[in-house]
Amino acid sequence: MSTADKTTSSAEELSRKWDQCLSNTLVSTGLGASAGILASVLFFRRKTWPIAFSTGVAVGIASDDCSRSFNPSVTLSHRLHALEGMIPDELKSQLPKDLDDLKSKIPKDLGGSK
Repeated sequence: MSTADKTTSSAEELSRKWDQCLSNTLVSTGLGASAGILASVLFFRRKTWPIAFSTGVAVGIASDDCSRSFNPSVTLSHRLHALEGMIPDELKSQLPKDLDDLKSKIPKDLGGSK
């Protein structure tokens, strides 16, 4: 396989991912707007904010899906680790260090060891 073939296949892969992201965004936006319109008519006396809110949530979810398809190695734990420097020192002692520490802070009736 030559380098031109590899470039073409990676370009096709990138194109496929962009197509998937755009179609997912369009579908999510339509569903979010529809849910907002329905909620606006049924529950909120035809206000416009439910439409904007649900459409925004849908676009945010589609954006997160797109970013995950382009960079699947970045997970929530990576994002939380990046925010670690923003946590004040007095709150760091209250955060769990690992899974066992988290279980020790959960009451026993909820499945923890406390």
